Amino acid sequence: MDKVIYLSNPTWANHKSIFAQLGIKTIDYPYYDKKTIGLDFDGFYKMLESAPEASVFLLHACAHNPTGVDPTREQWKKIAEVFTRRKLFAFFDCAYQGFASGDLDNDGWTVRYFAEQNIPLLVCQSFAKNAGLYGERIGALHVTGKDENEAKSILSQLSVLLRAEISNPPTFGARIVSHCVSIWIQG
Repeated sequence: MDKVIYLSNPTWANHKSIFAQLGIKTIDYPYYDKKTIGLDFDGFYKMLESAPEASVFLLHACAHNPTGVDPTREQWKKIAEVFTRRKLFAFFDCAYQGFASGDLDNDGWTVRYFAEQNIPLLVCQSFAKNAGLYGERIGALHVTGKDENEAKSILSQLSVLLRAEISNPPTFGARIVSHCVSIWIQG
């Protein structure tokens, strides 16, 4: 059985090459409607309904790259309902939090909503742009599990992969972001 991930059409140019390097087949789902310069919600929704159960869809959490077009909250709720009913897996790319609305909390709503609905998800989150540390490649990987045991299993596997892949990640940018966040939280 082929490994497959569904990507929006269009999507960030590197998504296809990243998955190709991993041997994962990509399938485009309708997203942008050039006629309306907006979201092709009907096409997107139909693809969610027709994809095999348990399929993986890469979603842009906010400020869709390259279109900037995002579903409304009501549309996200309908999308989440399909994910729940069809047991789809949400893979969020969150590279522009704070850039869509100017508010970090508002731009994080979609991921929080999916998590609240107990939809299995993975979030690749970049802080490089919004922290002004592009060359530092600052980010985080968030994965949800259905319970504590599954979360521990996921963490165990990620630890093995990370150790083999990067061994000792850079810390300078992460320390800057951590310091700034602690100041922001304290007010």
